[in-house]
Amino acid sequence: MYAASGYDSPPMAHSLSTFRLRFVGSIAGTALAVLALGACGSIVPVSSSITPPPPDCSTPRPVSATDSFIITATLQPGQEGLQYADISIGCGAAASATATANVQFTVWLSTGKQIITTRGPNQPLNTLALADPTTLPFWRLGIPGMKVGGTRRLVVPPALGFGASGSTTANVPANATLVVTVELVSLGTAAG
Repeated sequence: MYAASGYDSPPMAHSLSTFRLRFVGSIAGTALAVLALGACGSIVPVSSSITPPPPDCSTPRPVSATDSFIITATLQPGQEGLQYADISIGCGAAASATATANVQFTVWLSTGKQIITTRGPNQPLNTLALADPTTLPFWRLGIPGMKVGGTRRLVVPPALGFGASGSTTANVPANATLVVTVELVSLGTAAG
């Protein structure tokens, strides 16, 4: 009898290398499938809408914190030409139009020149009676709706600020547009 064709070579040399390629290919395919599932959101949940993070109310803003003229915030139209943007929302009660508001603030001219700030160590709170007609109009229009702990940017047209006369004591020239960052520290009577 004679040997059949193919039986004289070493057994399974070709099929072992084919098995190795298939095994490595299946591992690579499984890894790619897991990555693809992760990329399309099946493994990691992804929100379909962007919501702002909740305010951090664990610690109050330090008194020594500084306000910046350069803030990235989208201004919204307010009453009588006032524009505003909430920089941070706050967690406390909201100020009404008749509230007494205790605030800290910084005021700039529209050029970026700072003219007053109440920020810094040992600075008293500034009390504003929002229902009092002698309170500057931009305070009466810009603070209601703010929550305690919140900070708001106000862009104040001259008519709501110091008008055509300006203010020599506040270093505000005539017909000046003001940019104000105000923090609502508390509501009620002034802290002693």
